[in-house]
Amino acid sequence: MTERTALVVIDMQNSYFELPGLAEHRDWLLMRVNELVRTAHEGDQPVVLVRTQHEEDRSTWTLNMLEDDQGFAFPGSEQAAFLDGLDVRDHIEIVKTRDSAFFDTDLRSELDRLGVTHMILCGVSTHSCVADTANDAFAVNLHAAVAVESVASENPKLSDALLHFLEVEKRQPLLTQPRALDFLRNGWPDDYEPHPEKVD
Repeated sequence: MTERTALVVIDMQNSYFELPGLAEHRDWLLMRVNELVRTAHEGDQPVVLVRTQHEEDRSTWTLNMLEDDQGFAFPGSEQAAFLDGLDVRDHIEIVKTRDSAFFDTDLRSELDRLGVTHMILCGVSTHSCVADTANDAFAVNLHAAVAVESVASENPKLSDALLHFLEVEKRQPLLTQPRALDFLRNGWPDDYEPHPEKVD
């Protein structure tokens, strides 16, 4: 089977960048994510834009949202929209209601339809939605890597721990921006072997 690598962009939408810990990263993260998106298109690799959206009737709310009696990212709202300036051309869109982009969505079937065998993750937040999606990719036997210079989090300490976990326990590469761009241009190297406890 011919390898195909999808770029999966997670939660680059207004609601998350209302958080002070992420707002300060908005501009540089948008620039780097857009660089990945452009390169994926140039390499004829699929781009999947994932966003979180919840119903106002509480039917999709998480436990903590229900406990706090506070929903967010309702359909058609400014919170639910992608960031201004995000490159949204020629993409597949996945709407999720939990941290993992695989939970109760058609992400896996879309990737299968496109012949995707590998995926590179970017976006927010590293310790939650990015990490949970990467973990579930492992569970469904998809090769995944994290573009570590194109993710951000409001909890750096937890993010570092979870990235270390993904690299060591799930053997998922942590890619610098140049390496992630190379993977999107040229595909996943046949001889690539992850090196636990060492950022690529």
